[in-house]
Amino acid sequence: MPSGSSASVRAAVAQALSPEKRRLIVTAAAREAAQRAEAAYRAETGLPPGHDTVVDGRAHASLDRLNPDRGEVVFRFARVTEALAWIYDQIVTHSPRLTGRFAASHILLADGQRVDPKNPPAAARYVFMSLAPYAKKIEEGQSSSAPTGVYQAVAVLGERRFGNSVSVGFGYESPLVDYIAGAHGRGARALLRQQPVRVAGMKLERSTRVPIITVTLR
Repeated sequence: MPSGSSASVRAAVAQALSPEKRRLIVTAAAREAAQRAEAAYRAETGLPPGHDTVVDGRAHASLDRLNPDRGEVVFRFARVTEALAWIYDQIVTHSPRLTGRFAASHILLADGQRVDPKNPPAAARYVFMSLAPYAKKIEEGQSSSAPTGVYQAVAVLGERRFGNSVSVGFGYESPLVDYIAGAHGRGARALLRQQPVRVAGMKLERSTRVPIITVTLR
């Protein structure tokens, strides 16, 4: 074989085995495996599957960062849609039924945008909350129809049922004002507390907090 041909073959082999080429082959195989798993999940449950990607131990990472020689890709499938629908139904079911207004006041936010609880889009963080002005009183047990509240009880049930794939939490947030984060350092925080507008905003945020349930991928 002519030396030129040998050099061409060696160059072709080197190109075929380059780190970038190996990475493309591995990521293509990983994507194909994920698609098969998604199809199987959809066929079994009738629901669109959600998952996040762990690349070389880094959650929510891009496959483009995969080490082609010693890398590991994990697709973590989560029952997000199923969990959200179930949690919404449980919130409504456990709501006091005196007038029905409280049961109809619950909403779902996906990354801060109101969405349909039965058909939510992909998001990093989901939040259930009630728009009723008396939601906090009900959560504190001031309704004989729900003496132990609603949101915290449902959050506990949701975490038990779906905790292997999603994280379900309970807390309080304002539907009107986002949480006003503090600065880094004691001195900076002290200065911020002296700003009248910030102080007023913090008071408004605290006074308008309502019980919430959060759902995020693990």
